[in-house]
Amino acid sequence: MNYDSLQAHVVEQLPELSAELRKAARFLVDHPDDVALVSMRVLASRSDVTPTTFVRLARRLGFDDWAALRRPFENRLRGGGTPFGVRADALVQRGPQAVFVESLKAAAANLTAAGNESREVAKACSILERAQRIRVAGFRSCRAPAHTLVYLCRMFCRDVALLGGDGGALEAELATIGKKDAVVMIGFAPYSRELEQVSQAARRHRAPIVVLADSLAAPISRHAAVTLRFSTESPSFFPSIAAAVAVVEALAATMLARQGAAAAARIRQIEADLRALGAYLPD
Repeated sequence: MNYDSLQAHVVEQLPELSAELRKAARFLVDHPDDVALVSMRVLASRSDVTPTTFVRLARRLGFDDWAALRRPFENRLRGGGTPFGVRADALVQRGPQAVFVESLKAAAANLTAAGNESREVAKACSILERAQRIRVAGFRSCRAPAHTLVYLCRMFCRDVALLGGDGGALEAELATIGKKDAVVMIGFAPYSRELEQVSQAARRHRAPIVVLADSLAAPISRHAAVTLRFSTESPSFFPSIAAAVAVVEALAATMLARQGAAAAARIRQIEADLRALGAYLPD
C-alpha cells in the first residue's frame, strides 16, 4: 500500500475506531514526516497516546506490525514528499510577555504547517470556478475567515454569499442550494454542529464541498471533494485562526490569478466605485 492509499484507508476507517485509536490515526494523517522520522515512543508522547496504541492501530488497519504501517511514510519521504513546517516549540515557562511573543511565533509557524499540495489547491479552485454560486459556511470563531473569503471573492466572482448570515435563517438558505453551486466549509475541533447541517444539504443537492479544516481526518472532511488544511496551534487558551485566514487569503489570490485580466479589471472597477462612493477616508 502506498502513502496516498494508506492515507485514504485511514480516513475511511476513522469512524469505526475507538477514541484512543482515532487520536493516533489523526496524528498519522496530519504529521506524516514525524511518523517517518521519529520513534514510536516520541510519536506517542506528541500525540498523547501510549506507544502500544500505535501497535494496535497498525493491526486494526490490517498491517502485521508498526514497522509495516510506517513503511509507506518512509517511502513518501524518499520519494521527495514536501515536508510540513515545524510547529512552535512547547512552552515551558509562561508569563505575560512570554505568552505574547510565543503567540506570535506560533501563528508564524502555523502559516507553514499546513502542507497543502498544489494539486489540492488547484482542485479547490477548479470546483469554485465552475460553480454558478459559492456558499461559504463558518460559525463561531470560524466566522471571521469565512467572511474574509466572501469579501475577497465578491470582488471578482459574481455570486458569493455567507451562509447563516440572515438572522438564524440557515435552514432556508440551505434549501436553496443547487447542484451547480459549490459549498465551502471552514472549521476546527470541536466542530460546530451547523457544519453537519450544511454538509447534509450540499450532499442532498449534489453540490461539491470544499473544506478548510485543521485536519485531513476531520469529520467535516468526510464528504468533501477536497480538503485544505490549516494549523491552530497556540499557547493561548483558544486555538489560533491566523492560519485559517492566511489559507483563505491564499486561496482567493490563487483564484484571481487563475482567472486573469478580466478578474483584475473587475477589481479595479469595484475599487474605483468604492472611492467614488466615499468608502475610504481621504489620504
